[in-house]
Amino acid sequence: MTDSTPLNILLVDDSRIARLTMKHMLQSLEMSLNLLEAGSADEAETVLSTEHADIALIDFNMPGRDGLELAAVITERYPHIRMALVTANIQDALAQRARDLGMEFLPKPASVEQLGAFIRQDT
Repeated sequence: MTDSTPLNILLVDDSRIARLTMKHMLQSLEMSLNLLEAGSADEAETVLSTEHADIALIDFNMPGRDGLELAAVITERYPHIRMALVTANIQDALAQRARDLGMEFLPKPASVEQLGAFIRQDT
C-alpha cells in the first residue's frame, strides 16, 4: 500500500450499530481507508469474492458461523488478509483460539487507539 492507495478494511459484525460505531472510529484515524461491511460470515465471503481486503475486523458471536469459523476460511482462501477478532466475549480460551489462527484479539468495545495500533501494525 502506498500513501495514496486506500487500505481496504472489512468490518464483519451482525450488529449494524457496532459496524457503524467502528466505521466512525476508523474514519477518525485520518487514514486513507475504504471500509467494506458484512453482517455475517456468509456476507463476508460474498464481499471477499468481489472485493479486495487488506484487513478484516471480525466479531465472534454471529448467527450461523462464528468469527473463528470465518477466520479459518479467510486464512485458507485469502492468506494476505490480516485479521482481528473484535468481541465482547472476553475469554482466555477464545483469545488463544484467535491467536492460533494468526489473529489479533481486541476486546469490544475496542478503542480508537487499539484499532489504530492494529491497523498501523503497531501491536
